[in-house]
Amino acid sequence: MPTRYEVRHPGVRVWCGNESGWSSSLLVWISCWTPEVIRIETPTVFHRTVWTVDQAIRLRDVLTAAVRAGGESR
Repeated sequence: MPTRYEVRHPGVRVWCGNESGWSSSLLVWISCWTPEVIRIETPTVFHRTVWTVDQAIRLRDVLTAAVRAGGESR
């Protein structure tokens, strides 16, 4: 059964690892002022993120929730 994610501000933090081996996270959220824009705050622009399969599944689910929520405003 899929989990429901509330992607409206303040959003959902999705954990991952970065290429230096540290734990990192992305923040996925939608502002009430610009509901057509999905915002993804990344830990850094200099490192690639590394995802386990379970982490990638959660990220996919959160992004799907954000796309649906953004579509509701149209």
